[in-house]
Amino acid sequence: MIGSAEEYIERLRSYKREIYVLGKKIDNFADHPNIRPTVNAFAYTYELAKTRDEFAPYSDLVGEKVNRLNYMNKTPEDLMARFDYQRELSKRMATCNYRCTGCDAINAIYPATKALDEREGTDYHQRFLKLLKEIQKNDYACTAALTDVKGDRSKRPAEQRDMFLHVVEKREDGIVVSGAKVHQSGAFAADVNFVLPTQTFKQGEEEFAIVFAVMPEDEGVKYIIQNTGVQAKQREDGEFEPGNVKYGDRTTCMVVFDNVFIPWERVFIFEDLKAARDVLNYFAASHRCAGAACKAGFIDSMVGAASLMLKANGLENVAVLQQKIAEMVAVSEGAYGISIGAAAKGYKANDSWQPNQYMANAGKIIGVEGFTKSLVNLIDIAGGIIGTSPSEFDMKGELGEKVSKYMSASEKFTPEQRMKIVKFIEFWATSSHLIGAVHGGGSPAASLITLRFIMDIEDKEKAVKNCLDL
Repeated sequence: MIGSAEEYIERLRSYKREIYVLGKKIDNFADHPNIRPTVNAFAYTYELAKTRDEFAPYSDLVGEKVNRLNYMNKTPEDLMARFDYQRELSKRMATCNYRCTGCDAINAIYPATKALDEREGTDYHQRFLKLLKEIQKNDYACTAALTDVKGDRSKRPAEQRDMFLHVVEKREDGIVVSGAKVHQSGAFAADVNFVLPTQTFKQGEEEFAIVFAVMPEDEGVKYIIQNTGVQAKQREDGEFEPGNVKYGDRTTCMVVFDNVFIPWERVFIFEDLKAARDVLNYFAASHRCAGAACKAGFIDSMVGAASLMLKANGLENVAVLQQKIAEMVAVSEGAYGISIGAAAKGYKANDSWQPNQYMANAGKIIGVEGFTKSLVNLIDIAGGIIGTSPSEFDMKGELGEKVSKYMSASEKFTPEQRMKIVKFIEFWATSSHLIGAVHGGGSPAASLITLRFIMDIEDKEKAVKNCLDL
């Protein structure tokens, strides 16, 4: 079914979670000022799903329409619709939608467990389908946790077990896991959090090769909220200086698993090296490709902010600045085009449709370069005011009249409106989104390593040899 924002928020308020903000455990987390913007972003994914038919596809699993982000893609058109949804969410919210990793996990676990069951005669796929059915029927918001803390990168996981999520006890009714995941976008505000391996493992490291799902009732899960970007600007009275007021900065957390029990029904891969590698490969390509569409939406938001800033400054007719906006539009369409191409040129894998791996990894590289270029253009267009401006608190303070006077520019915008645009662009320039663009879904280096292993250089050399009669 397609749920509502109100149902999601009320459901969230019923959960008892161990969440820490600025070192203190908090209550009523769904309404906490550091968390509420993330909740608003999750909530908007429910509203946007109702605006277009392709955002609410029919699922044979439950016999009704479901949220696009909870759907298992079966055709190129499914993937294209998913990337359209990603771009639209990023453009409208100017921040993370948080559910993309959950969608990537669903579309990675499905084919990986199907292949595992066919190879080993297990029932992991049926376990997963049972949970997926529950997710689709209730329109649960899902995220995924992959990145382990890793500790000393020169050591293998077996040499530093506590730095990787691992099985500490195997019981008749389930497993007990311990460790931590970092960089987890919005996990604290999700209904379901899939936990996937952070890397491929070798023989003897089977205890790390696990995939499972965390639900709200699981005890021993602790969420430690980041303290960067907007969160670091919180005043003593709890108020924030606005930038992206409604949806906030991308908010992540460290998730600590303190001997957490997971019942077998929610364990989908257990100590199987090949299946763990398969799910990681599917996830990486899916997330990097979705990231290209996501960056296109972020750049769309930057374009809108840049155009408004030009108008607020009275510079909308300056050709060289308009050309910079045109460059941003070109980059946005290019990143989006890569994701659509990856969908069109994808492949079938155990009843799922997966993006083309070459294009998915290329989308990561091009997307990061395009995002960086667009951000520099936005800063150039906005001017130094985004780094030196007084705050909106000053505009309301004792010298408010003077601040308003000297923050005025074009008569088409009030000083307050110009200040909001300035702070929104400051948000883009100083938030964690650039870091997220570089490292989300793996660093550019990870995509280059992947491309290095799958690229067919011999075919390209052969073409040149033919040209040169070598």
